[in-house]
Amino acid sequence: MRKTLFLSIALSLAGAISLHAQSIKGTNWKLYIDELHDTLTLHIKGDSSFVTDGSGEVVVRSLCKVSKDTITLKDIDGKYVCPDQAGVYTFAFIADTLTMTLVNDPCDNRSTSINGARWIRSKD
Repeated sequence: MRKTLFLSIALSLAGAISLHAQSIKGTNWKLYIDELHDTLTLHIKGDSSFVTDGSGEVVVRSLCKVSKDTITLKDIDGKYVCPDQAGVYTFAFIADTLTMTLVNDPCDNRSTSINGARWIRSKD
């Protein structure tokens, strides 16, 4: 009985985690950056993403690959571009908060801004 209950709970959690990993595509997330004195919005699309500043200007565009709980970002262009450098992060989100944790990213500016930051879901 206990083993069946434990297995049932474990499978439910695994399904919930998988559902969250897939649902990050098509979402938008806001983060205030002290150094910039501005709020940035991360727009995650199917195979790309882009970040806008508080005025709506695109500041970086990236190729984006989401696999389970991992996101890989490789910048294409923009004001804060890290050319030819892919950043890999694991992510988790609960309700309306997204947190990304550094796996590997040679771009210090991107990793400093993203790693451990708490992004808030945006309806924009």
